[in-house]
Amino acid sequence: MLPGGIFVSGGRAKYRRCPHHDHPKDHLYWSNNVITTYHITMKQLLQILIMLALTAVFACNAKQEYQGYAAESAAGDASSRDAERAESRPEEEQASDAEIERKIIKEGAITFETADVKATRQFILAAVAESGGYLAQDNAYDYDDKLQHQLILRVPADKFDQLLDKISASAKKLDSKNISAQDVTEEFIDVQARLKTKKELEARYLELLKQAKKVDEILNIEREIGTLRSDIESIEGRLKYLSDKVSFGTLTVTYYQKTTASFGFGSKFSQALRNGWTNLGWFAIGLTSLWPFLLLGLGVFIVLRRARRKKAGK
Repeated sequence: MLPGGIFVSGGRAKYRRCPHHDHPKDHLYWSNNVITTYHITMKQLLQILIMLALTAVFACNAKQEYQGYAAESAAGDASSRDAERAESRPEEEQASDAEIERKIIKEGAITFETADVKATRQFILAAVAESGGYLAQDNAYDYDDKLQHQLILRVPADKFDQLLDKISASAKKLDSKNISAQDVTEEFIDVQARLKTKKELEARYLELLKQAKKVDEILNIEREIGTLRSDIESIEGRLKYLSDKVSFGTLTVTYYQKTTASFGFGSKFSQALRNGWTNLGWFAIGLTSLWPFLLLGLGVFIVLRRARRKKAGK
């Protein structure tokens, strides 16, 4: 029997009233024996639909909970990865900074008064030699009221501050002190990169030169190699200059000793005699440079004198 009192059996289907239902309805049955019978009431059908609806709701809720859990897990994993990246980023930056050595050019200048210029010079030279530096330039000046020396020192960069403090401590009072530090890291890296590129290009041209067969190709390649070699030497010179300035700082030390000014009559008298003789010499030189005018004047004088004598004879 199918829903609604329909009987299904082998053979042709026929309708008859269902004996199990109170309401009249025609049902289909077969002329042979009944094979399968179905009987569902309206209440049972409603219960089945309710159960299906509840099952669908529970399944949707479970799916949403699973999706939410998966989203939370993914978000948690992503946040964990972001946190790990955030923690590892400073370390990577520190490692990168550690790999790039800063290139600093140190320069300084100090001026002070001393009681003995000779003793001060010996002290400074000894301190420079102890620090591994050298004297690059030595100047001495003798003024009326003071003796002044100026030393230009080249000092290893790691000993620059130590030497500066040592010399400054030896002075009773500093008249001036100027220190500068120039960061040339970017220029240093740029020069190194340019030099590497030029050398690689030169190597490729040398390979092409080995393979060249025609005379014009050989001449063109050699011309390009010559230009590259000139650029490479110029860049190498700049790199060497920067390396030297970075490796050794430059410290200019100026110190002076005041002297008491005295009249010095004897020295001034002898100086006056020398000055008079010098001025007389310059006067003679000036007259000598005027010899054309002197000859012209002498000729005019002779002509006028003869003219007067002729008038007097008449």
